[in-house]
Amino acid sequence: MPVQPLPSVPDGTNLFLDANILIYGLSGQSNECRQLLERCSREEVTGISMYEVVNNATHRFMLMEVHSKRLIANPKPKNLKGNCTIIRQLTDYWQKTIRLLSLNLLLIELDEAMIRAAEPERQQGCLLTNDSMIVACMRNWGISMLATNDGDFQSVAGITVYKPNDVI
Repeated sequence: MPVQPLPSVPDGTNLFLDANILIYGLSGQSNECRQLLERCSREEVTGISMYEVVNNATHRFMLMEVHSKRLIANPKPKNLKGNCTIIRQLTDYWQKTIRLLSLNLLLIELDEAMIRAAEPERQQGCLLTNDSMIVACMRNWGISMLATNDGDFQSVAGITVYKPNDVI
């Protein structure tokens, strides 16, 4: 199935949210993603994700804050790791995470069965680890619709991808 535009997600849909949708929506990089998160908050769409995805978004919010405040020349994890002076200055990333946690999303815990189910998804869909976990979780919970800006999901059988068109 071809990729669908993010604003066309029907009301009443159970929709899995990838980390990039959360990041773009909460960091002002996409009005379409922000509007989708608002629809999830109003329960027009049931937004579903995993705690691991929230953690991924939190990590990226932290790196984005370091970059936007120009606290280190090269804001990569290895350059930030162990730099307590800078880490203690960071607060914006946590405010975004608190906002994310207040969005009325259904957050799923990963378990051993899903970790094991992800391996065949990696092989069949040629996916990296985190993406295969998302597919395994979706299949486990009977979710067939995914909001993402990641093109790797487009060839995964049985999944309809909704993608934003306005990411800056």
